[in-house]
Amino acid sequence: MSGQRIEAMIEISAQAICDPGQPLETLAHRLAEQWPEAPALELTVALASAADAVQAVFDEAGQSGRRAQRVWRQAAMVAADLHYLALSGANAATAGDLLAFWRSEDDLKDTS
Repeated sequence: MSGQRIEAMIEISAQAICDPGQPLETLAHRLAEQWPEAPALELTVALASAADAVQAVFDEAGQSGRRAQRVWRQAAMVAADLHYLALSGANAATAGDLLAFWRSEDDLKDTS
C-alpha cells in the first residue's frame, strides 16, 4: 500500500465528510477514478480511516458525525462489492476494476 496515496485518499475523504457542499454518494467513485491503479481494498481502508478520524474529532453527533456514518456505510459497501466479485470469479484487483464493475452495474440499471 502506497503511504502517500492512502494518505491522499484519506485526506480527500475527510474533507468531503466535513464539507456539506461535497456529495458523498460519489466519493468512492471519485477515489477510484483518481487512483485506478490502487489496490481495490485501499478504497475501503481510506473511507473507513477518514470516517474514523472525523468521528474521533466530532463524535457521532452533528452534521460531520452523521456524514461520517454515511462514509462508514460506503466503506462497507465497497468491501461487499469486492467480496461479491471475488465469489463470482471476477478479477477486481484494482480500483479501476471496481470502477468498471460499478459502471457496468449502472448501465444495467439504466436499461431496466
